[in-house]
Amino acid sequence: MLTEKLVKRVVGELPKKVPIKVYHDHKMLDFIKNLSQMIPMDYEFESENEKELNLPAIEIKGANLFFHTVPRHSDLESFLLALKISSELEGNLKKSEVKILTFISPLCPNCKQTVDSLNRIAIKHGFEHHILDVTLFPEIAEMKGVYGVPTIIVNKIIIRSALGERYLERLILSSLKGNYYDYVVHKLERGEIDDLKILEEAEIFAELIAHENFFIRLGAMALIESILKNGGKISKKAKEKIIDMLNHNDGRIREDAIMMLGLIGDKEDISLIERFLGDSNLSEPAKEAIEMIRDRYGD
Repeated sequence: MLTEKLVKRVVGELPKKVPIKVYHDHKMLDFIKNLSQMIPMDYEFESENEKELNLPAIEIKGANLFFHTVPRHSDLESFLLALKISSELEGNLKKSEVKILTFISPLCPNCKQTVDSLNRIAIKHGFEHHILDVTLFPEIAEMKGVYGVPTIIVNKIIIRSALGERYLERLILSSLKGNYYDYVVHKLERGEIDDLKILEEAEIFAELIAHENFFIRLGAMALIESILKNGGKISKKAKEKIIDMLNHNDGRIREDAIMMLGLIGDKEDISLIERFLGDSNLSEPAKEAIEMIRDRYGD
C-alpha cells in the first residue's frame, strides 16, 4: 500500500526529480499522480502502449526501466527503490540492444530481490528491463513459457529462480558473449533440461559428459541425443571432446563416452571402440555402441 511512511523509508529525499512516462493505463496514471503528492516528480501520459512489448507501462525515463504493473506490494518497494537509484544517476546511461523480461506476481516472496538486482544490473550495463505482472498479463506469461515467478528471460536464456546478484549478472553477461557453460550447468543442476533444447551448444554438452555431477552428465547426454533426434549436427570439436574421454581415468565416464560415440560416430570410429571389447567392465557397452554405428552405416 502506498503511504508517505513507506515512501520516506525507501526513497527519503530524492537528489533530483525523476522523469516518468505512463503508457495507456489510467490505473497506472492514478498511481503516479498519488505518488507525485509525496515526492517531486515529472510525469507525462501517452495514450498508446509502450512500443517494445505493446503493453501498458510505467517507464522510469533515462534508466530504461519499465514496470508493466500497478505497484502495490513487493513490486511497490522495488519501484520506489528504482526511483531512488535513478534519481542518483549522473549523466546519460549507455544503452544496449539487450532487453531483460522479468515476470513477477504481487505476493511473490522472492520477486523483490530479483527485480532490485536486475534493475541494478540493467542500469550498470545499459540494458532495458521490463518487469511484468503475470496477474495482469497471463497471456504473455503463457506465450513465453512462464509457469512460476520470478522468471527472467534474456535472449536465449530463461532463469526460473531467485539468484544472488553477482551470479545472476555472470550468467547474463557470459551468455550474451556466447558462452553458455555456466548457464547450462545451472539448468542441469536444477533439472530444467527442456529450457536448454533451444541451445545447440554441442561442444559444451560434450564437455559436460565428464562433469563430476552424475545428473549433469546425464542431462548433457540427453541434450546431445535431442540435437540428433531433431536432425541437428554434432560438430567436429564436440566429437573430439567425446573421443578424448575414452581415455578418462573414471570408468563411468569412459563408458558414457563409448555410448555417445556409438550415437554420433561413423565407421572410422569403430576401431576406437573395439579396444574396449576385451575390458570386462566395458565390453558390453562397446558391443552396443559398435552395433549402433553398424546399424546406421551397414557392416
